Amino acid sequence: MTYVGEFAAIGAAVVWAGATWIYGQFGHRFSALQLNIVKGIVASGMMLVVMPFLPMPDLELSPAHFWVLAFSGVIGIAIGDSAYFASLKRIGANKTLLLESLAPPLSGVLALTFLGAALTLQSWLGVIITTLAVTFVVFQPNNSGEKTAWSGIGFGLVASVCQASGVVISHYALVAGDIPPLLGALIRLSVGVAAVMLLIPWVERKPFSSMVTNLKSMHSRDKLWLLSAIFVGTFLALWLQQVALKHANPAIAQTLIATSPVFILVIYALKGERVSRNSIIGTLVALGGISLFFL
Repeated sequence: MTYVGEFAAIGAAVVWAGATWIYGQFGHRFSALQLNIVKGIVASGMMLVVMPFLPMPDLELSPAHFWVLAFSGVIGIAIGDSAYFASLKRIGANKTLLLESLAPPLSGVLALTFLGAALTLQSWLGVIITTLAVTFVVFQPNNSGEKTAWSGIGFGLVASVCQASGVVISHYALVAGDIPPLLGALIRLSVGVAAVMLLIPWVERKPFSSMVTNLKSMHSRDKLWLLSAIFVGTFLALWLQQVALKHANPAIAQTLIATSPVFILVIYALKGERVSRNSIIGTLVALGGISLFFL
């Protein structure tokens, strides 16, 4: 398929929007680092279960490509996802997802600088429109009239920068080493969660015991919801993301993944939650900017 990478990116956007909404329901139970560890361990286990049933080419993974993927996991998973969850707790799902939409211009600059993957003038126009629309929505007051928390914006920007950097680094390793997307996702995720587990004792008091206690105290229904979020948002979304990065330009793939805010608006509508007119307009304008990549 000509656009297999692009379709995979859109699929990742859909499942990530649903998972982000679910993750937002657990912000009061876990810290950002704890939630990153839980989802990383469970999703890594899911990938290990699935891999034996998928066709895998004969592959001799070079140490260089492994360490490139590992480094991208530390940047994108350990730092980026932790910042993402911290932003999610402070400013909500829609604005956090929109801030991640700023990753495409960063990916474009990084890809142009390090990989020579230049974009057309029309693609850059799409990136600019998307960025302006995201900025407009993020600084809108929330439903209660409160201004957006600067700390949430800061964490969201950190997540965006880490996402862009991890995307470009991962794209290089996947293409240069011809690495299967699921294997690449597993390496990134496992190394990323290991880095968080090494870090968390230095920034939180008794993090593992409180994390286990919170898990045990959860109702079966809540555990099922969290498991669903991990399956679609980490296992499936990360897999689709790796497919997109291997078969599409990094900036284009990341821009399509950034359509998640459109799908989160649909989720809000289905749940009967109020969405401001400015948020809808800004999100649709951002989608219009993204569509320039296909015209």
